[in-house]
Amino acid sequence: MRRLGSLFASSQARSWMALVCIGIMLVSVNIIAAQYPAARLDLTAEKLYTLSPGTRATLARIGEPITLRFYYSSRLGGVIPAYGVYAQRVRELLDQYVAESRGKLRLEAFNPEPFSDVEDRAVAAGLQAVPLNSQGEQVYFGLAGTNSTDDQQTIPFFAPERERFLEYDLTRLVHTLAFPKRTVVGLMSGLPLEASPAPNAPARPLAFLDQLRQLDDVETLPTTLDAIPAGTDVVMLVQPQNLPQQTLFAIDQFVLRGGKAIVFVDPYSELQARTSHPASGAASDLPALFKAWGLRLLPDTVAADRKDARRVVVPAPGGQGEGQPMDYIAWLDLRGGDINHNDVITANLSQVAMATAGILEPLKDATSKFEPLITTTTEAEKLPTSQVAAALPDVAGLLSRFHSANSRFVLAAHITGDVGSAFPEGRPKPAEASAQPAATSPPPPAAPEGDVLRKSVQPANIVVIADTDMLDDKFWARTEDFYGQRVVVPVANNADLVANAVEVLAGGRELVDLRSRGSSVRPFDLVQQIQQAADDRYAAEQKALERKLQETQAKLRDLTAGEKPNAPASLSPEQARAVEQFRVDMLNVRRELRSVQAALRQDIERLKAILEFFDIALVPIIVAAAAIVLGSLRMRRWRAALRRRQEQAVYSGVS
Repeated sequence: MRRLGSLFASSQARSWMALVCIGIMLVSVNIIAAQYPAARLDLTAEKLYTLSPGTRATLARIGEPITLRFYYSSRLGGVIPAYGVYAQRVRELLDQYVAESRGKLRLEAFNPEPFSDVEDRAVAAGLQAVPLNSQGEQVYFGLAGTNSTDDQQTIPFFAPERERFLEYDLTRLVHTLAFPKRTVVGLMSGLPLEASPAPNAPARPLAFLDQLRQLDDVETLPTTLDAIPAGTDVVMLVQPQNLPQQTLFAIDQFVLRGGKAIVFVDPYSELQARTSHPASGAASDLPALFKAWGLRLLPDTVAADRKDARRVVVPAPGGQGEGQPMDYIAWLDLRGGDINHNDVITANLSQVAMATAGILEPLKDATSKFEPLITTTTEAEKLPTSQVAAALPDVAGLLSRFHSANSRFVLAAHITGDVGSAFPEGRPKPAEASAQPAATSPPPPAAPEGDVLRKSVQPANIVVIADTDMLDDKFWARTEDFYGQRVVVPVANNADLVANAVEVLAGGRELVDLRSRGSSVRPFDLVQQIQQAADDRYAAEQKALERKLQETQAKLRDLTAGEKPNAPASLSPEQARAVEQFRVDMLNVRRELRSVQAALRQDIERLKAILEFFDIALVPIIVAAAAIVLGSLRMRRWRAALRRRQEQAVYSGVS
């Protein structure tokens, strides 16, 4: 028995020693990870705690010392612990930047106390002060960076809403300080991009333009010019309408000489229709240039997609009651296989939102390469613009009449290769140019005829997007006001697509794989399929109800010979029966609609319960079951070993 007791005591001691060793190992691993960021293990799906290749490439190319000054008020984390956790993540990520830069980045951390010199420096750097309490105490949580030439860039406040874009914001700041040379973008637009189209909103640029200006110099070009200004790296055309011949010629020659272009055209621009009433309508196209480049935009046609349709709230008939959620097949949320992940411009985009977008097609005899960037799914059809050009389009009708063409339609394309001139006869004659609207400013002198090109001297590099509404904030971003600071929280990668196109065409690629990192909402595909199936049933029954309502109203008008159908005293027995039958039909259809919606809710609730089980209960159950099984096996082995020792002890005693 003494041997058994010592055996049990030694086993228990070994167990305690193992637990102590495991604890020491865990503490040691965390200490090593804190001191050496490269030794950390990132298990997140999107590798949010691992520096991306774009960041590493940017840090490797830094040629001059850069100083980063991190201002964080510890009082903020003490009062609001969530900010303390976020501040710790920011600091750890900054430490990774410093370690990866190999001495090119220097990090200084400050705690701005009220009325201190540190607070004065934070204010002078342009950081955002945020009130912490009713007494007016202000706190800071931002970053200021400077290079050797005293250029300065700041992140005024690390808003938690932009946590998913933390690495992009930090790398953009470092990139701007390390490479002061900025890409020059010549913007020619027929839309009011400098003023938000939202009602009662302050006059400020659209969010995509603000983001573009953070890295590039955007210069507005007049619609009448004889040549693209020297030094322009990329020309961006947005909703070009009725451009003079000399302007088209200038764009043509710019592209033939190797200039890069991004073109946004639209068969129906909701942004333009909502903000102005142009005499030429809300459509734009460049048929002559597109033909020379090897593509065309289908006229008066928009792309509709059943699978990628955006869910909207449709007002109830007659404005009575609550609106009904329904899929609008002309507004698209494109993701997955709809986005070309083999082209660097769209390689890392997760989701792009478009509205009443046009369809691009390559020409058969084109000498250029037509590479789709964004397409619909195969559950798509072509719609005439007349069916969507209304303040309140017939969402339910479009849904019920949808008929798939079983074909993908191209919404954005990358054009490369050799192209010819849209002006094979040479420069437009002055008479042709003078027939167009006069320039708002004196045009530059015309180039001599000998400089006119008939074909490209360098391969063309053009991006064409058949939608302008994707630039509208309401389709891709949520804009919030944070104590006077405008915070843009993207829900789609529309602005990233524009910035990527500019950067790739201009020759840089470091920031491309950062912009969309964690920026897209992950949809529940199965839930969407359930909703679409229910919507199809609901839309068909709603249209049947509306037709029955119209037929009954017409019958009432005929029976009453123009009298008001809601006047009970003037109703004949036949009319009364018709009204009663109408009410019965209304009740029956509404009952069916309620049953459809109830079935939809039941399917979604059932799926929600299954997902909650897998997310919350399944893993603990598996761990507990594994622990029980392992414990049982260990207990069984221990008992077997104990029996063997007892038998050996008995045998030894007998001997």
